[in-house]
Amino acid sequence: MTQYELESRWLTAEGISGVKYRFSDIVRIKCGEHSGQTAEIISLISLEPEPKYVIVFPPNEESLVLPQSELEATGLSGGRTLILMPPGQKPFIKKAN
Repeated sequence: MTQYELESRWLTAEGISGVKYRFSDIVRIKCGEHSGQTAEIISLISLEPEPKYVIVFPPNEESLVLPQSELEATGLSGGRTLILMPPGQKPFIKKAN
């Protein structure tokens, strides 16, 4: 399965069985260097051996990859929306004024 196919399935209303977190969910890191910090889910990158996510820390958007077992839900969402672009198509990025 390609990354595009994985994220396309992840974003459906049904989601993917065994995957706890959705795009823009705010999670708390349970262990390691960033233990106790909150971050936002921005991508699901694999399912095996367990779901693995890319998360970002506001406000600087530093990213980290962590497995689902090292995260816990906060019940919050960052409120972002994701627009899936077909493979090979460049995303539209707004320029700051």
